[in-house]
Amino acid sequence: MYNYDSLWRTMKERGITTYSLINHYNISSHTMSNIRHNENITMETLHKLCQILHCQPNDVVEITFTEEEKNLYRDIRRKTGKMNDFPNTGDT
Repeated sequence: MYNYDSLWRTMKERGITTYSLINHYNISSHTMSNIRHNENITMETLHKLCQILHCQPNDVVEITFTEEEKNLYRDIRRKTGKMNDFPNTGDT
C-alpha cells in the first residue's frame, strides 16, 4: 500500500502547491488523483517529483505492507529457508 502523507508535508515545506505541480511542472491531474487516493505512480513520476521538490523518494511516498503481504512473505521465507525479518517491520 502506498501512503503519500510525506509528499504533502514536503510540498508544504517547499511551498509547492498541487496547482503548481499540474500547471507549472506538468504533473498530470490523473497522477495527482492517484496520489490523493494512495494509488501507484510511475518511477519516472517519482523521480520528477523528487527533482521538483529537491528531495528523496521517502520524502514523497511510504510503502506499507498489508497483513496478507506479510503472511505471504513469511511463507516464502519458510519455503526458502531464509528467516530474515520482514522488511521495515521487525516481524519474524
